[in-house]
Amino acid sequence: MKTNGLLSIAAVALAGLSLPTQAFAQTYPCGGPGPGERVVGMTQGGPGVAPSPLCAPDDSDSAPSRSSGRKEPEHGDGWLRYEAETPSNTRYTAVAWHQDAADIWVVGNFVYRNDAALAAVAACNAVMGKGCELAGTWWNSSVTIVRDRYGSFAMGWDGNGGAQSKQTMADCSAHQLLPCEVFATIALGSRRSPDVSVRKFYAVSAWATDAAGDDGKLYVASGYRKLEDATNAAIKACGDATRTACKSNALTGNGVILAYRLNGGEISATSETSAARARAAAQAACNKQANTSCEIQAVFDSRRPGLFVHDFKTGQTR
Repeated sequence: MKTNGLLSIAAVALAGLSLPTQAFAQTYPCGGPGPGERVVGMTQGGPGVAPSPLCAPDDSDSAPSRSSGRKEPEHGDGWLRYEAETPSNTRYTAVAWHQDAADIWVVGNFVYRNDAALAAVAACNAVMGKGCELAGTWWNSSVTIVRDRYGSFAMGWDGNGGAQSKQTMADCSAHQLLPCEVFATIALGSRRSPDVSVRKFYAVSAWATDAAGDDGKLYVASGYRKLEDATNAAIKACGDATRTACKSNALTGNGVILAYRLNGGEISATSETSAARARAAAQAACNKQANTSCEIQAVFDSRRPGLFVHDFKTGQTR
């Protein structure tokens, strides 16, 4: 029996809808611009989850204002506030990210929100070439960046006692065996400028889906710069060897894939950001299913290039 290391498509989609990747001061997730709103960026997305729009209040002349009778949050909230209502000495900080980067870009101390947003995305694109997205902007408190087991980021605003950042962590952690990691806390006015070394290396594993052609092996494609390329390579290696249908069962960006066996029979693979976390996740999966044994067999680091074949029956890899 096999246990898939990936969430189901439905669960991944749900994770994409519930994860408040933009839980911070000046922007928020939306289905598209509504009255008094404008699109200012996109979420990072993640494995199986498409990016979604980020909206912010439209501070143009046509946008609602205090004089229109709309009641706004008290100062210090930072949510859904218009630039015209922020303190005169306001300085904005912005974060940008890229789905293939293992770090983020931060710029700070900008008088205008749009300038901060453009500068953050430009700094990211200068390293990654293209494809960078605005994660968000804010003008008070700090933000917390959390990282899930696949290596994707989510962001929460720390103002008002950190309710949003705590919820971001809770929502992220609800979809994996171990709690998500706090990757960084970004203070107002910060700057962060990683270089090209942060470009991810991907690894994907696959196995046969047809019981008749199942050879009890795991095929791992590692060291690829694009997730799609790693996925295609793993599935092809499996299909070429088994002459049957194969599918991917675990993936990681700058992390590891771990192969393990439960009760000496059921086989599985999981992914995490480090070998230690992968072992802990495998043990948690075994404990959750009340298994009497949990055999850790092999760890594959996505930064080590190659095509690997792991035999669950012997525990050997070639």
